[in-house]
Amino acid sequence: MRSQARVAFFPGEEQAARRISRRLFGRYLEAWQYAGLAGAPDGARVEIGDSGDALLLELDDPVAAVYRAVFTVRPAASGVVLWNEGLRIHHRAMRRRGLGTRIFRRQVVSAAALRVTRIVLTAGRNHDENGYYTWPRFGFDGPLPAGIRTALPAELHASRSVLDLFESEQGRRWWRDHGVELPVAFDLSPGSRSRQVFDRYLRSKFRSGLSEEFVTAGWPKKRD
Repeated sequence: MRSQARVAFFPGEEQAARRISRRLFGRYLEAWQYAGLAGAPDGARVEIGDSGDALLLELDDPVAAVYRAVFTVRPAASGVVLWNEGLRIHHRAMRRRGLGTRIFRRQVVSAAALRVTRIVLTAGRNHDENGYYTWPRFGFDGPLPAGIRTALPAELHASRSVLDLFESEQGRRWWRDHGVELPVAFDLSPGSRSRQVFDRYLRSKFRSGLSEEFVTAGWPKKRD
């Protein structure tokens, strides 16, 4: 379903942003396509600008300030890549109701339709961030750092990536206790491992009704 978000360009940046979108996607985008790239819920506000050779998308809740996100879309050797620069849902109740999952699901569907190849981010870990654990549950993957591989117990030693660990309950528990911040990516290719993991996650959430943990790393300042 198309997002019904309010979409606007930053003052003086519309022409540059449209040129970037045409260069990235081969055509000018409609307002609902910009909103979809940001995963915008209905009623959200999406502001669009340029950031060098990248398309800038800022998402927020103009009424209750429940959520805020910043994304950039840029060219890469593998194709067009969407960078999650920061996503925060401020109200615990909305996290529990799956708002973060809905935002990401809309973003996956919209980005894949525009032939974006990957969504990338830094999965953080500190006192108020659990992205290192939450994002792999959504299907994000990245190679394990050498220090982590050395520390793995014998039964998990064959694991080379975060999603390798998440294949087993023991691996998930070990990563929850010992995992670290790291760069990860979601492969938008049809049938990819990322999409299979996310599909399983969605089915599990629907069946169980479990609460959602959705706090991520990297929070840039809002543009003036």
